[in-house]
Amino acid sequence: MQLTDGTQIFDTDIIDEAAKKRKRDEQEREMLNAFARYAYLRYKQIRDKVNPRKCKYMYIHQVRQQLALPARLQRVCKLLTMTEEEVLYIVEFVRKYLKYVK
Repeated sequence: MQLTDGTQIFDTDIIDEAAKKRKRDEQEREMLNAFARYAYLRYKQIRDKVNPRKCKYMYIHQVRQQLALPARLQRVCKLLTMTEEEVLYIVEFVRKYLKYVK
């Protein structure tokens, strides 16, 4: 699957492969850092769309619970113009690799 951020195109297979490596070359690090910034931005948008109480912080396990409901997932996809696969991939990537997200 490919995700597009303006001019950059990220291939999820390459992202997963680079994220699992211990030692990365400079190009892989830059690509992974750029995707991490993009994924966090999109995650915040997803979190804001599923959060019923805007003043209360929502943890990632709560976001995943909300996205387990088909109606919520479809609503998020419609509002953010993303596919279901993209939404679920971004949430899973953030959960696995971005340690600063609780």
